[in-house]
Amino acid sequence: GLEKKVKPATSRLIPSCRTTRRSIVIMMRWLVLSLLPHLASAVTGHGPRGVHPINDRYVAVADSSIDSILIVDGNSGGAVVGHVVLHQRQHDDDTSMWLNPMSVSTCDVCKHIFVTNNSMLFAIALDKPLAEMAESRDFSSLAALSVRPFWPDGWSDKYKDDGRLRAVSVAHDGSSAYVAHATGGIFSFDALNPTPENRRSKHVVHIGDADIGEDINAIHHTRSLKNLVVTRDKYVHILKILDDDDENPLENGEPVAYQLALDYHCNKLYKKAEMTFVDTVIINEYAFVMGRPVHSKETPHNGVAIYRLTWYDEDETWHDCTQIAGDGLKDAAWADGSGREARFSSTPHDMAVLPTLEAHMIVVADVDNRALRYIDVTVPVESHDQTDKVRVSSLAYDEDLYQVLYSDDEPWNALTPEDVMVQDGKSYYHSGEESLYSMNFEAAQDECGRVGIGRVCTLPEIRARFERGQYPTMDADDRSWTTVWTAEACSSCHLEDPGRCPLGAEDDSENGTWGRNFKMVAVFNPRAGLQTQCVHEDMPVDSFSMCCGLGGPAVLNPRPASAAQASSSEAAKKAGISMGVLVPFFLIAAAAYGLYMRKRAKPGWWPKFLRNDQREETGHVSHREVDLRGRDYI
Repeated sequence: GLEKKVKPATSRLIPSCRTTRRSIVIMMRWLVLSLLPHLASAVTGHGPRGVHPINDRYVAVADSSIDSILIVDGNSGGAVVGHVVLHQRQHDDDTSMWLNPMSVSTCDVCKHIFVTNNSMLFAIALDKPLAEMAESRDFSSLAALSVRPFWPDGWSDKYKDDGRLRAVSVAHDGSSAYVAHATGGIFSFDALNPTPENRRSKHVVHIGDADIGEDINAIHHTRSLKNLVVTRDKYVHILKILDDDDENPLENGEPVAYQLALDYHCNKLYKKAEMTFVDTVIINEYAFVMGRPVHSKETPHNGVAIYRLTWYDEDETWHDCTQIAGDGLKDAAWADGSGREARFSSTPHDMAVLPTLEAHMIVVADVDNRALRYIDVTVPVESHDQTDKVRVSSLAYDEDLYQVLYSDDEPWNALTPEDVMVQDGKSYYHSGEESLYSMNFEAAQDECGRVGIGRVCTLPEIRARFERGQYPTMDADDRSWTTVWTAEACSSCHLEDPGRCPLGAEDDSENGTWGRNFKMVAVFNPRAGLQTQCVHEDMPVDSFSMCCGLGGPAVLNPRPASAAQASSSEAAKKAGISMGVLVPFFLIAAAAYGLYMRKRAKPGWWPKFLRNDQREETGHVSHREVDLRGRDYI
């Protein structure tokens, strides 16, 4: 039979403090937060708090550090392709007027995006559903949209503006939609017709119904749309929303739920230490849960971990809590690779399942790292074993977005989030199996200095070249992976307020900064897209050398900035003509010497283009944006 029922939890609030404080300080903090609801978000950090996969490529992200909804391209290493700022722009300098989003959701046919903060549900009207925008790969209309509060008449006002509103979840077909309140329960609304007077908006689950207690953190529809997964601090409830007669028990006032005691099953991993949990998703017969021990002897800022529980039909119960990614006891960090190697920050509280038929992928909104983390659980789900085959990568979309959106200084004030995602210029690379070396970041940088271009490419530069197919490959096969170091740092911090991390901060777990010695490695192929992984800069990685330097349109079409420069340019042209007689002699001599050296050992200064290397000088001119292998990969 089912597991023994547990009495609903008593009322309590557990603030996400990272250091031990006196109880009176904690009580005063929560008193202040109850009086000023917009400040409650500070205890959860600022960054990507909510994620909603639009399809297997694009993800909507609710980022509180910049108070925006972003559309992130998972195939292009986290490029932002659309955005909407959630507050009125006259309040850019007053973060107390920002919305501070907690979660985001919509459906395939919905003409609204729904966003919660800890006090209110909001609706953003669309000209067409996000799914249609994703099909056309055009999200440009988002920038002009506005946000309105949405609180249906069927919901009591006593739950509004109290700082305890949590997540929103909309069924992918729009058939149902729910909002969770930490101490109030679950409320329904009509996502296809979101008007205050709509009678489908109800208070469908009260605290105590179906043994669902307080401390609700998250809700998610299962892919089958038969259940709603409700995660609390210590439990997860699988709430039925479609019965055998295709009726929704919640509409009839008869909630039914299966209760899983997470703390009971998972604290065995930490010698019965108290744990807290923030979110759960279900894939086939597995529940993937995000949480961590409440306290760690190693650090006051222990990062979260991901755990897997298995459903057994014969027992009709869940067993075998296994840690598959992250640590749970170690410092908050940003590291990718295998599940055992991966590290997360301490503040993620939302995850989702990517709707793809080719893999089982979980997306985590890693708040303090201001990145999305992709957790590939395909092997353990399909093999029912091999939890050591979990792989974690990152979508690092935060390309100075706070400055881009809110700085009055140049060049930020002339840019948009979409502008800074790609960057052209001169680059150098060498393809072929003989060009693959085991290099750490310093070795990769030295190699770039040796060839004269000067430095390892940034992630925006890698994105631009990947989009055109201009990068090193092992064998020019679309299935082969290319791995290169990037200049992108994986350093991050805990933010108590919207903004950005301090530049050049030293790693300090007490002050909530980390990752100074970690860099991103870009891994890509035309079929799977561009991914990044954060690894320690001293770690040797089998990678190609890909280097970038100055360039772009100014290299192709120089434009003098002044009359003096124009005069200098004209003088140079005349000098070039006067040298026209001598140049052919130099060319003939160079060609003869090149033939002489063709089969001989080359000196260090020998030009790279004579070593079968490749260069490209490409600007943003449309007719130059070509794929060197004649294929359109993106």
